[in-house]
Amino acid sequence: MGVTPRLVEEIPDPQTPEIIRYNRHYYQCDSCGTETVAAHPDCPDEGQFGVNVIAQSALSRYDHRLPYRKIADRFEQLHGLELSGASAWHATERAARAGRCEYEQIRQEIQDADVDHIDETGIKRDGEQAWIWTFRTIQHTLYAVRESRGSDVPAEVLGEDFAGTVVCDGWTAYPAFSSNLQRWWAHILREAEDAAEKQPEGEPIYQALRQLFVALQARLESDPSPRERADLQRVARRELESLIDRSVPDGPVATLLGKIEGGLDHWLTFVGEPAVSPTNNAAENALREPVVLRKIIGTLRNDRGMFVHETVLSLLATWRQQGRNPYEELRRVVSNNEVMSRAHAVPAVETSG
Repeated sequence: MGVTPRLVEEIPDPQTPEIIRYNRHYYQCDSCGTETVAAHPDCPDEGQFGVNVIAQSALSRYDHRLPYRKIADRFEQLHGLELSGASAWHATERAARAGRCEYEQIRQEIQDADVDHIDETGIKRDGEQAWIWTFRTIQHTLYAVRESRGSDVPAEVLGEDFAGTVVCDGWTAYPAFSSNLQRWWAHILREAEDAAEKQPEGEPIYQALRQLFVALQARLESDPSPRERADLQRVARRELESLIDRSVPDGPVATLLGKIEGGLDHWLTFVGEPAVSPTNNAAENALREPVVLRKIIGTLRNDRGMFVHETVLSLLATWRQQGRNPYEELRRVVSNNEVMSRAHAVPAVETSG
């Protein structure tokens, strides 16, 4: 006879809602009539649901990708808390409004960055075409939902005086915004491979491009000096110019060479600037979550939906990049917003019931 220990991990049974009464004392000035109302960090400024409900609603929508009616079902099943799908939407909107100040702080960080990865993809706004843009650095991700796909969007988000380098694809909005670009090599290599499959003249061009890119990456691994980088950049540019000068018949290969020539000033930025990547994987990866949500949501209804979408997505993506807990951070911004919105109020009395 003996004892055989066996460890089993379990979670507590779901908790039922706690109803908290806040005695909100108020004072009215006899002289001017101004009314001051008591505040408590856990008492929402509006509505009947508290900080945890607001944070979980936003997280359920944008982390767990649940429709609002399913969010309401989940609250009822787990906690016996009755709220409608519309209430779940309003709670998520409140989380977005509370986090908007932090959204603007992320935008400032993006504007001040030396290198920004930018990409965009389509999304519907009330059934009409719109675009969700992503601006990404090592520590921050910002989404912006706009009805435009033009250069006015990066000009608005980054500012007209943005002095950093933009890593991007070949969309015309980027050179219209900035001359300091790094074009995405994966795109041109794929197009070169495709052209080679369609025209025999494209095969040597594709191989030359691929070998040049591989050679550049291998050389840069040794961290050459600025002078060595400048020399390497000049040699690589001459190789690209020699490809452009080739005589080829009209067709996919001629189109490819035209694209190489059109981006000639932007293919080799990464050679001279160590912090710049020749790929835009960071921005493309950042768009994966919005693309999945697009399939679930279908369309954003109005400007309020656009506001919530870009705000919550930006907060969650940035917090994850920085290794922070999204739920705790949502609770923080909602609690802080309630305090700031009543900065001149006096403390409230909390009782449970």
